[in-house]
Amino acid sequence: MRFSIFIVIICFVVFSCVKPASKDPIPILEYKNLKDLGKKNRDNSDTATLVISYQDGDGNLFADNSSDPSNLVITYMYYNPDSAKMVTHLSEATKVFQPDKGYYKGKSIRGDISYPLAAFRPSDKIKIIQLKIFMVDMAKNKSNIITSPIYTLNF
Repeated sequence: MRFSIFIVIICFVVFSCVKPASKDPIPILEYKNLKDLGKKNRDNSDTATLVISYQDGDGNLFADNSSDPSNLVITYMYYNPDSAKMVTHLSEATKVFQPDKGYYKGKSIRGDISYPLAAFRPSDKIKIIQLKIFMVDMAKNKSNIITSPIYTLNF
């Protein structure tokens, strides 16, 4: 008897921790990481990989083809010692395409996006950077704006 009660309690705890799939059509982003920071290209330019997680209740976060509008916007910022503030260097709008040939379209989706970055600062003299990121789905729903931590570069 005690064993069956114990099993029921364990099942309740395990299943109560599982988040239900979002049905909200407005995408939700979360910053995860900026990894592989360095100079790894043949031309010795800056490189990194941005990793963000996403949730989208209607599965239309990704572009289907090249005629679709850009859906990922990254703003590169750097520390300006004259103003003692982070200032915008560049904003990049790009497309992240539908994975698995559209299998997830129309479904509640969540996952991670790894996006390669290059030339994210105006010169090697800039050592302190930060990113702001948002996405716009194909129905023009704008996600939350996420901000990376401030990174101090040593290259």
